[in-house]
Amino acid sequence: MNEPTFLAAAHFAVGCLAVIVGFTAFAARKGARIHRSAGAIFVVTMVLLTMSGLWLSFARDILFTVFLSAIAFHAVITGWATAAKKSYAGKIVNKASPLVSAAITIGAVFGGSKATAAPGGVLNELPPAAFYVIAMTAFLIFAFDLSFNSAGAPSEQRRITRHVWRMGFSFFLATGIFFFGNNHVLPEILRTPEFLSAPVIAVIVWTVYYAVRTRFSRRTSTAE
Repeated sequence: MNEPTFLAAAHFAVGCLAVIVGFTAFAARKGARIHRSAGAIFVVTMVLLTMSGLWLSFARDILFTVFLSAIAFHAVITGWATAAKKSYAGKIVNKASPLVSAAITIGAVFGGSKATAAPGGVLNELPPAAFYVIAMTAFLIFAFDLSFNSAGAPSEQRRITRHVWRMGFSFFLATGIFFFGNNHVLPEILRTPEFLSAPVIAVIVWTVYYAVRTRFSRRTSTAE
């Protein structure tokens, strides 16, 4: 697969936008217009980011980021589908989600076995354990997908909680890759472990906080 000359630059630019609107959506009042607008842009940018990431991964023969892009895409698209409960497309995505997460699990296990058999026991400069972590994460998501679909008519708390943590997980991957993989664009004075890790930790804390608060709250704001 060829790599278009513009794709890497476009991938990076879209990633920057995804980080900006992601933090905007997190900081805004849930259900407010700015939250919905930023959230919609975040979904679009994350879809573009993961699709371009898949293309670059195949073009550069980097199997690990194939699975990383796939799991991020699955998280953000199912997060959107869960919130868009009246959307026919959203219903299809939710029904198909276990098949996709199962495929990612199987693929990541294959990647781990391939790394084990590779010279030096590494693939893409990563040990088999890195691929198995992706596989275990995808398997957990697969289990959650099955559980959610089997509920039939999940409660509003459960539906919005799923939306929150899936969006948060995809955002965690985006910020982690940006601040630890593409921090060369930042001034050198800012490239310290404390500064680079702070946004990623903030995403984790926000995601856990809002997911727990939503799950156990009697009132939830819909995001349709």
